[in-house]
Amino acid sequence: MAGLGNGGGMNRHGQCLCGAVRVVLAAEPAMVNMCHCADCQRRSGSPFGMAVWLAESDVAISGETRAFDHASDKGRALTNRFCPRCGSTICYTAAINPGLIAIPAGLFADPDTPPPLRSVFEERRHKWVAVPDGTVRLPRGRDG
Repeated sequence: MAGLGNGGGMNRHGQCLCGAVRVVLAAEPAMVNMCHCADCQRRSGSPFGMAVWLAESDVAISGETRAFDHASDKGRALTNRFCPRCGSTICYTAAINPGLIAIPAGLFADPDTPPPLRSVFEERRHKWVAVPDGTVRLPRGRDG
């Protein structure tokens, strides 16, 4: 995936708003998703959340984080990790994706971040939000 943070190479760098927590990706993400579920809207403070997904072993997070465990719209276990100083979401994991971790694309503050490959929970999408052409559109996630 070209263009995620700090230009070329395998290591991609991101950080929270205050800089106390840093994220380094050691591999290219397997998936880029935009999610319109109520949780992502509330977590991001935006009409959708956008994240890159990759193996947990390919992500290094430095700095203190706190966890918030909850159930998704479909009742599946989710864990959000955030910076306790500025509140930025650092990552999240979902029981449906064991071994994978999602990093919000905004942590990289890179306008060249590639567009999403999937748009999930389309049934909750704000009607004015445009989804890029060619994006796989799923009404409720990958199984519906």
